[in-house]
Amino acid sequence: MKYSIAFRGLPFEPEKRQVIYVENLYDEHINAIIRDIYEQLKWTFKRANLDFIYLPMFFNDEETKEKILYYAPYLTSEIIENAELRNNYLLSYMSNLGNRDKIGPSLIYAPQKEDNEWIFQGQSIDLDEKNKYSFLRLIEDFIADVEEDIESSRQRLHVVLDDEESNDGILYRSDEDWVESEPKAEYSSTPDLGTKLGRWLKKFGHACLEEEEGYPSASSEPPMPSLDEINEEDVRDTIEELERNIERLRLLGIPLAAIAEFVAKYETISKIKFTDDLRIFLPDYNNLEVKMGALYKAVFFLFINHPEGIILKRLEEYHHELTNYYLQASGRDSLTQKMYESINTLEYPGNNYINTILSKIKMCFKATIDEHLAKHYFIVGRPGEPYKITLDKIEIEWEDEE
Repeated sequence: MKYSIAFRGLPFEPEKRQVIYVENLYDEHINAIIRDIYEQLKWTFKRANLDFIYLPMFFNDEETKEKILYYAPYLTSEIIENAELRNNYLLSYMSNLGNRDKIGPSLIYAPQKEDNEWIFQGQSIDLDEKNKYSFLRLIEDFIADVEEDIESSRQRLHVVLDDEESNDGILYRSDEDWVESEPKAEYSSTPDLGTKLGRWLKKFGHACLEEEEGYPSASSEPPMPSLDEINEEDVRDTIEELERNIERLRLLGIPLAAIAEFVAKYETISKIKFTDDLRIFLPDYNNLEVKMGALYKAVFFLFINHPEGIILKRLEEYHHELTNYYLQASGRDSLTQKMYESINTLEYPGNNYINTILSKIKMCFKATIDEHLAKHYFIVGRPGEPYKITLDKIEIEWEDEE
């Protein structure tokens, strides 16, 4: 049976191509089938560019674990593995809670915003025989219907279950209730859900490293252009690309709302740990390393050591200190010509190079942890006023290189 279901006050914005399993009361047989063939189901939906959400096993998905640790790096694997959500999680947001007990095992999908409500399409899971073979056949038929619905852009006439005048609750209708209407908005494809976090970190981790002349880098990417080749538009494009890549790491929709159920009580602002060459670690976030080039490290450490803030146009007053940090971060005894030019350009008050460096430092943190945590380590301020680390006081540890 197909129906529509209205939700109000959802703590997230639903994703158009998520298919969510819901039920009011636990169906032992269907849940056992889903658990048995969970990976096969994920693959079947993914093949149709759909994302299957089964909340009780949401935290067991390897990709989800990686994304959760990006959003909440203070969690341990044990906490994540022991977390479990119920299939009736969403039903507490139904517009008409009186209809909640009518929701049997179902798949809901294709959310549409109407006024202050989200209207999902739904299909009951009705099986003659409760086994994995009949369940998979139902899923194949369901996916075909979903794709047909998307392609034909048809809207369904909502027939209210309880009374004709209600605008809330579950809206059931039969196949005869289909009507041609104005086309719905086109569905846009979500990013490839199989992309692993590590690949993205590797890709835009390189963008957080700048290569100095003769200074070895772990990156195989082309070296950063010389200062006279720097083009503001290119820098902006690079930052925009990093933003797009970071967006792919973020938990959206159901996943973000789901982890919010238990994450808040664990949330921690990590102290910072430095090595002798100014490598940056976040010990309270599973000792994650924030990778960035030597110049970025030097600037970041300069602001760490001046919590009162620094006026950007007066950076030249910190020349000796900044130079020493730059040498320490690079592992050199003396500056190369390119390093010398970088310092001079950075300190010159007539250009915008320092703002470019501060933006790249932000991106390096956002490449490691989600922005809701990374923002505490940003260097921010207003023109003409001191710029400083957002966090009032950062606890610092030192760790000797082994």
